[in-house]
Amino acid sequence: MRFVLGVLRLAVALLIVVTAVPAILAIFGSLLAPLDILNHLQLLLFFGTLAALILALIVRMRRWAVLLAFLGLCASGWTYVPEWLSSLGPRPAVAAGTPTLKLMTHNVFGLNYDMQRMAKAIFAEDPDIVALQEYFPEQMALDGLLKPKYPYSVRCQGGKRANLGLYSKLPFDKEMSATDCPSDAYGKQRTAHIIAGFTLSDGTHFSVMTTHMDWPFPIDRQREEFEAAEAAANAIKGPLLVVGDFNSTPYSYAMKRFEAATGLTRETRNLVTYPVAITVPRKVSRSGLLRLTPFLPLDQVFERGITVTELHRGADTGSDHLPVVFTFAVGK
Repeated sequence: MRFVLGVLRLAVALLIVVTAVPAILAIFGSLLAPLDILNHLQLLLFFGTLAALILALIVRMRRWAVLLAFLGLCASGWTYVPEWLSSLGPRPAVAAGTPTLKLMTHNVFGLNYDMQRMAKAIFAEDPDIVALQEYFPEQMALDGLLKPKYPYSVRCQGGKRANLGLYSKLPFDKEMSATDCPSDAYGKQRTAHIIAGFTLSDGTHFSVMTTHMDWPFPIDRQREEFEAAEAAANAIKGPLLVVGDFNSTPYSYAMKRFEAATGLTRETRNLVTYPVAITVPRKVSRSGLLRLTPFLPLDQVFERGITVTELHRGADTGSDHLPVVFTFAVGK
């Protein structure tokens, strides 16, 4: 019995170390950028430290272990709990008769070639505007499926994160330079953004910007990409929506700085969208993909001068991300 208890305590001690220590270090991510990477795992750290604390009490760990688990839970809760609570609040309503629109933003995934399934999911939601990321030339079949219903479109075809698409039922203007939206597939430009303006029947004008960021590491690369997105968003006048795969969670200081620097308000609260699948060796899965339950909120919706009345995750399209779909009205 003592042996079993000893093994359990060792396992709990290991759980405390791998969850509580990163949770405590993540607090200092605002001072040391490398530590901010730990903030992306806050959802796992919060429930990990919670489980560690409960188990530490059950198996009667030493005080230092219980204290470490408690401090880790408090540190992670400081970041995670406000985000979770903010997701519970009601969405604002708009006056009866106010025109609303729907937008879907979605990372298509470079290894997803079932464009029939993708189109079916889009048509089921029936958005007025569709913003796509990781939308490669090999997935061009989707363009033919969407064009009858979405006659207005623009695409970027550049480096790894610069393959984007925007489809709309509404006409829009395209005032982007080649540096904003490249046309050379697999070119040197690694990231890009699409910006389109829309004018409603009552003369109200708003803009939509979609982008796709790299992973948080290397840190200098992420900082440059956020600065480029900030400059693009700040140059747009009037009501604005910024959507896309930011490859960054709301728990990170980098994301919080972006929100502060642009004056945008994030509408995606505690909304996990990734990973629905990860690539694995064929020995593990014949398809080369392993299906998972998402735990990272990487796909974001920001707004300025827009009222988002409803927001939800869309159906699984075969991508490694879930779509984000929301209804909005221009104006507050």
